[in-house]
Amino acid sequence: MAIDNRPINNKGRVMTANIADIAGIVQGIGSLAAVGAAVWIYARQYADKKADGENETRAFVEAILAEVQEAWDGYCVEIHPALQALPEGQHFDVVYPVSAEPFTIYNNNASIVGKIDDPELRTVIVKIYALAKGTIHSFQLNNSLLAEYKQLSLLYQQPNRDAVLAAHLNNLRDYAVKLKERNQWMTEAVSAFLARANQWLASHPAR
Repeated sequence: MAIDNRPINNKGRVMTANIADIAGIVQGIGSLAAVGAAVWIYARQYADKKADGENETRAFVEAILAEVQEAWDGYCVEIHPALQALPEGQHFDVVYPVSAEPFTIYNNNASIVGKIDDPELRTVIVKIYALAKGTIHSFQLNNSLLAEYKQLSLLYQQPNRDAVLAAHLNNLRDYAVKLKERNQWMTEAVSAFLARANQWLASHPAR
């Protein structure tokens, strides 16, 4: 007769180690650990993705700040002071060789504006680029009017020459008023943009 050497409890009953239960507990602990690790990994990835997005937005603001500053510095070399000093009633007799599409960074990344968490900065950015493009078109038209006037001065010899030249000159004078007005708008817009962009960058350090 075989002897049962299994341990017995204090009530005299056989204590059978339930290996399946123990394995289940261990598996449960492992599952919880796996879930915890997955949650941690997701949170880390989310934080990294958020940081990447914030850094991308910050880099965009830095880039357009540099783009606007460079364009404004070039504009201020000759055109801005010339318009400010232009007497009333005179036309702007300067050909300004402006490009139709000079704003590469903004044009290629305009969608990022919507990611900026400052409504005022978003508005200022859109406004300054709209004003800049409108100003470029205004100078292009003034260039065309100047070229036409100078060509007429050289080549037009009809009896009504003086009247034709006077009419074109009046158009240039009227357009100079619009150029000066746009110049003032740009001055105010650039100042507002530079201040707001620098303020935003200071409050959003790179991560």
